[in-house]
Amino acid sequence: MPVPDGLTMEMLTERFLVGVLFFVRVTGMMMVAPFFGNPAILTQIKVILAVIIAIVMTAAFGEGQAPLILEPMFLLVLVFKEAFVGIVIGYSSNLLFQAVRFAGGLADFDMGYQTSALFNLNLNAPTLVGEIQWLAALMLFLVLNGHHFLIEAVYASVEAVPVGHFAFSGPTIELLIRLVTQMFLIGTKIAAPVIIALFITNLALALLARVAPQINIFVLSFQFKIIIGLLTLMITTPVFIYVMKNALELFEGYILEVILSLQAAAT
Repeated sequence: MPVPDGLTMEMLTERFLVGVLFFVRVTGMMMVAPFFGNPAILTQIKVILAVIIAIVMTAAFGEGQAPLILEPMFLLVLVFKEAFVGIVIGYSSNLLFQAVRFAGGLADFDMGYQTSALFNLNLNAPTLVGEIQWLAALMLFLVLNGHHFLIEAVYASVEAVPVGHFAFSGPTIELLIRLVTQMFLIGTKIAAPVIIALFITNLALALLARVAPQINIFVLSFQFKIIIGLLTLMITTPVFIYVMKNALELFEGYILEVILSLQAAAT
């Protein structure tokens, strides 16, 4: 069996290191991305999927990468850089689901489900409506092949930001700030019907308290607000689906813009 020479061994070692760096990038995305980062998915499945994607990326882009310096400190910096690129992609996509949880928190607080937070701010209890809407958004995300888009985004990021090229510039920071702003705007839009309906309910209860002061409005308000809130959520479900569909398309465009901003900074 012929023994590979030093040049061949160096090329194979460099190709292996490139594959490891791609694996780190994919793993960084899966840590914080929706669906992939869910604790319900076994870690072994995530690792196997990340290895498969990294092998495909290495076969496609392994030869086009910059030469690596086989020094521990240089490789350590590349590992952090690859993990950061993956985390930026996953974090950008996860902001939309944080907007859904934010909207559910607003609705829960107004309906009375989060009244315990007034007495214990460190409770960290999950919001009821927020979790239901988050699951609905996740189902819509899977139906629209959002998980496929994330894999495609990581695949495209390798061509945009090769191994050894990276710079975090002002346009990327501005895009991430815009994403956070859009998160609050989308969350407010989703929660707006419930907030408006409960505001009108509070006005009606206040007028009833003035007309019939013998009625204990404080006790009745809890039941009325929950009923009105749930009815509003049921009626506005098509609106929620429409807003989420448009928001998913919007965030896909933003993620591509973030990758292109990293590419512009790297060049």
